[in-house]
Amino acid sequence: MLLDTILISRRQCRLPLHHCLLTFDDGPAGSVTDDLLAVLNDFEVKACFCVVGCQVATWPEQTRAIAAAGHLLVNHTFHHRFTDLWHVDRFKLDLTRCDQAISDALGETCRPLPWFRPPFGLVTAAVREIAETRRIVPVTHFVFDPWFKSDRAGRPARWIIEDAKRRGGGIYVLHDGLMTSGISGLVRGSPRRTWIPRAVKQILGELTAAGFQFPNPSKALGD
Repeated sequence: MLLDTILISRRQCRLPLHHCLLTFDDGPAGSVTDDLLAVLNDFEVKACFCVVGCQVATWPEQTRAIAAAGHLLVNHTFHHRFTDLWHVDRFKLDLTRCDQAISDALGETCRPLPWFRPPFGLVTAAVREIAETRRIVPVTHFVFDPWFKSDRAGRPARWIIEDAKRRGGGIYVLHDGLMTSGISGLVRGSPRRTWIPRAVKQILGELTAAGFQFPNPSKALGD
């Protein structure tokens, strides 16, 4: 089966020139997410949090904090399993379980989240079928940040900054959590994410100083 990815251009996203969106996958992740929320609050920036249901069940207080701060919650499945991407019923069920976990954490009646992001950014036939009723949160530039440890954390930040300046903005993905199932052989060392808030502080500091804007994703992504 041929695969596409969710990687598209800023223009295809209809994101205006010098606008950026930050998206964070695989959380919430406890203290890392707390520190990340503090950095975003300091810059008064809203972001997309593509949360995994099993992480939501572990960290419901972070899920509530994300929502309370006005960030966009995005369904990133419950288990983050590679194999589910080829089985539409299993994939639908995993999305539904993630919806339920989020609703439970927020103390709300369960409802399908309008946005989702497939694990690993893969678009299979099952994902395409889901995309008929939910919208995929795209990416304009991938930085495979699971490769990086704290001593090299400046590299992903630098690449995002350089890409934004070169392309006039975009939608970027980093990981406050890290689901290693299916990619554990590719991850170098312990998947610690403590460097992520520092990298985001660098990205926001340099890009806001250069005149870039970070609009609310709920409005920037459209209806």
